[in-house]
Amino acid sequence: MAFKEFETRINILRDHLAQENIDLALLVDPHNQYYFTNFYALTYSRPIFTLISESSVEIILPKLEEEHAKQEAYADEIHVYYEHPERANVIKSPYKILFDVINKGGYKTIGIEKNVFPVSLSEDLKNKTAAAFKDIENKIGDMRLIKSEMEISLIKSAAQLVDFGVRESIEKTEEGLSELEIDAIGTMAILKLASERFPNIRVDCFSMSPSGIERTVLPHVFSSTRKIRKGDIIIHSRQVAFKGYRSENERTFFFGTPSKKVMDIFEVMTEAQKAAISAIREGVTCKEIDNAARSVIREAGYANYFFHRTGHGLGLSVHEPPYLRYDKEIVLKEGMVVSIEPGIYIPSVGGFRHSDTIIIRKNYGEVITKVPRTLNYLVR
Repeated sequence: MAFKEFETRINILRDHLAQENIDLALLVDPHNQYYFTNFYALTYSRPIFTLISESSVEIILPKLEEEHAKQEAYADEIHVYYEHPERANVIKSPYKILFDVINKGGYKTIGIEKNVFPVSLSEDLKNKTAAAFKDIENKIGDMRLIKSEMEISLIKSAAQLVDFGVRESIEKTEEGLSELEIDAIGTMAILKLASERFPNIRVDCFSMSPSGIERTVLPHVFSSTRKIRKGDIIIHSRQVAFKGYRSENERTFFFGTPSKKVMDIFEVMTEAQKAAISAIREGVTCKEIDNAARSVIREAGYANYFFHRTGHGLGLSVHEPPYLRYDKEIVLKEGMVVSIEPGIYIPSVGGFRHSDTIIIRKNYGEVITKVPRTLNYLVR
């Protein structure tokens, strides 16, 4: 991603800090850190802080991340702390570095992500510095809601990969394969295609394939070693992140011809998804999209079996705003990206859910995941 993108984001945040009389933004959320600096660590068991002031972008991180940050981070200064005995006489505490930066900079008001900021750290900051706090989480969230053309291009690349993986998993399912093996087929195909097509990029895959009556009624469940049998319903769910940006695709498919009752419920689910997608455009609210899907399912008599929201935002996080719920008044705007995934889960019958990734456009929703949704493809 071009550093110009990060410069633009940082300048927008700086304007907000100035308007709110905030001297420093202190970020702890990994996705927010990546959003502003292009730096994303493999693990966050060691503290990493991003500090954005009027004049600088600084990152505090452990020695093992130093070279990584030098290669990728959009930052003016990198502060390193050490945890090996050969450097025991150098700074070992990320918190000491943090307190020193704040005190030396004379930062009196610090913007924090209120819902994720550690309580213990806020107490330490009050004791070690003279700083007061203001919440900037909503501003950052609002920025992340609307995707730039650069972000949308990355999400579309992720959509190409996720589609390929879903197709491979569905088309190569055989009797006796486990749910985990179904996942592995698509994941390997994605990684191979990404390696051939895109040089030097980060790809992250997530998938689940609950199967059978008992497991498809569990909307969120890890894949298991359960083996596929004739007559099974399978909900194959997959996300791919391309340079951090995610697309989602899920398909309910059948190993063997389903009963008429199963097909009828499946059709209700697909009609609900179509209704929600058709309702998407700039200016409608999240709850209107949810109601479009829910009305179809309610009219068919299955309202009590659709017990989650119709969809969620997609970007850097697996789930992020806007949330397409019955009680959310947020107005959709062009450039937002959402999933549409109404589901029906009946314990004696099974579960049914498709999910697609949609970009909000002025007059329509642009569906960027393309795997067929119809029975003639999904009965294997």
